[in-house]
Amino acid sequence: MALSDPVSAWRKSSVSENTNCVEVCLRGDRTLVRDSKCPDELLVIIGAPGWKYFLSAIQSNHGDFRLD
Repeated sequence: MALSDPVSAWRKSSVSENTNCVEVCLRGDRTLVRDSKCPDELLVIIGAPGWKYFLSAIQSNHGDFRLD
């Protein structure tokens, strides 16, 4: 299945802008993340523990969570 295939259940936030967002797709114990503007270029695959930590850090504004 192609990464841009609509059947693969890619979702984006309802509060995101139409042109500047990422999309996620849950597949088993992995979460796939891609840029909605370039859906076939770069894909990040995150395991369940990493995705759970990522969501928890965002929701709690965790001070130890850094993107750099």
